[in-house]
Amino acid sequence: MRHAIIISTALACLGVSTSPQLLAEIGLPPAVHATTQPATPAGEPPAQPNAPATNPAANAAPAPATATALQPMDVTQDGNDPREKIKNAVVKIHAVQHVHNTLSPWNSDSRQGSGSGLLIEGNLILTNAHVIANATFLEVQRHGETKRYEAEVIYVSHESDLALVRPKAVDTYKDIPALELGDLPKMQQQVEVYGFPIGGNTLSVTRGVVSRIEKQNYVHTGENLIAVQVDAAINFGNSGGPVISDGKVVGVAMQSNFLTENIGYMIPIPIIRHVLNDVKDGKVDGYGFHGFLTQSLENPSMRRRYGLQDQETGILVHKIYKKSPADGKIQIGDIVTEIDGHKLENNGTVEFRPGEFIDHTHYIDMHQIGENITFKIIRQGKTQDVSLLLDKPGREYLLVKPNQYDKQPSYFIFGGFVFMPLNQDVIDAMEATPARIGALTYEAPSEQRQEAVIMAQVLPADINKDHHQDSRLLIEKMDDVEIHSFRDLFERIQASTADFITLEGADDYQIVIDRKEALARQPDILKQYGIGSDRSKDLQAPAGGTVNTTTAVTPAAVTPVAPAAVTPPPAAVVPTPVTPPAPATVPSTAPAH
Repeated sequence: MRHAIIISTALACLGVSTSPQLLAEIGLPPAVHATTQPATPAGEPPAQPNAPATNPAANAAPAPATATALQPMDVTQDGNDPREKIKNAVVKIHAVQHVHNTLSPWNSDSRQGSGSGLLIEGNLILTNAHVIANATFLEVQRHGETKRYEAEVIYVSHESDLALVRPKAVDTYKDIPALELGDLPKMQQQVEVYGFPIGGNTLSVTRGVVSRIEKQNYVHTGENLIAVQVDAAINFGNSGGPVISDGKVVGVAMQSNFLTENIGYMIPIPIIRHVLNDVKDGKVDGYGFHGFLTQSLENPSMRRRYGLQDQETGILVHKIYKKSPADGKIQIGDIVTEIDGHKLENNGTVEFRPGEFIDHTHYIDMHQIGENITFKIIRQGKTQDVSLLLDKPGREYLLVKPNQYDKQPSYFIFGGFVFMPLNQDVIDAMEATPARIGALTYEAPSEQRQEAVIMAQVLPADINKDHHQDSRLLIEKMDDVEIHSFRDLFERIQASTADFITLEGADDYQIVIDRKEALARQPDILKQYGIGSDRSKDLQAPAGGTVNTTTAVTPAAVTPVAPAAVTPPPAAVVPTPVTPPAPATVPSTAPAH
């Protein structure tokens, strides 16, 4: 479903090397760059079922950067320099983030960092979602000002890695002209990146050219969406800053590639407009899923098998998701030849501009939830049109849910065994993902299994001998009855009156817990490991009635725990963390995702 690698919970993005000569040309003093290094990150992102596997962006060589100086923008009729308007609309975002350790959610830590943002219509500030993710306190500071204003998140689309923020005093920037949104840039089009890289207090303006436009895995959550590659060097803290061409916003700086030089990515206008339209109803819906998977038809044998003529192009449907928009309308073996009137090539791409191709799912991404998509298909030699309604977000068709933010991960401890719902955060935190668990990321929920449950780790104690080395074990049954969800397991353990609770994992592997002994030993185990509660906050207000919450007897202080770092494969796209503050305020231990 996706193969992107994430190495941090706080991400960043793009910028190019800034020379004093270049800054002088546009009327800015040299930028002051911080020397602190970002915290060490961890993880791998999720995708929705319609996200096709793509080659990592790092495998492609960027277009060579030109060495010519920035050309001045045309002065407007009123004599104003357009760059002054742009600079006045760029803000630095200061964030305090509270981050939980994924596999030990009772441990957490706070950290401070910064990113960039831009003023748009409605007195709103557009920035990256990863800049404000897990934030407990936000301040914004406009270029040219020293005063900070407390801010709040209005909307956040983690899938798009975009967020809308505004000062709590809503009229703070009402007199500052908003930046105008432009269009998707063209190849080799020059762009300027504005922001506050490396934690500097002075605005930085840098330059690059567009070197690639295609769908990429957004590192923040792994969503596969259109992105624009720029041949730019990378600086921490540019995240969320505007990318400008011809005086208009053409994107928002997003992520970078540490393993190659001069490759950065921005979120382009089509995604920005999608989010702005999405929130018009007062909520973020995200991206829909059409309900089927396809494969290319470039193989001559495949084409002959399905009776395609030389001039016919399209892709083969090979999987239908139950209760999805495609269920009952699309069939396995159908050949999809068009989407919304756009011809599909045999490799699944569509020509969106002369000589430029993009994966056909981009046209699905551009629809809002509640809209219809029209496909032209060939079925048993006959052509027909099929209209599908995008009824709900694609993430709801995933058994393994995407990364979560802004809340404590769910957990429950019983007998020293730590149980959690399996989501992408848990997979990201594993040093290695068992094949059986990885395969679940391709599955949809069912009536029998709405959620996968994992025994993440064991807190060694005398009552769980023989299991001290167990971890990453899928729990499929309790007392011979299938487990439907994490809460189902939790409530059944709480309600049990049996002497023994028997849990079954893969290949019928068993864990037997003496229920009464586990209850008696629970406070001691929690105290021994410095854990304040045997369950996460969401389980302390249970859906199915009142349950007893076990707390440690005089709980010890909670100590942040850093999980083992995830090593990226060669040429993986990795995000730049948002800039941390001065060394005195940086946590000594990198918080877990």
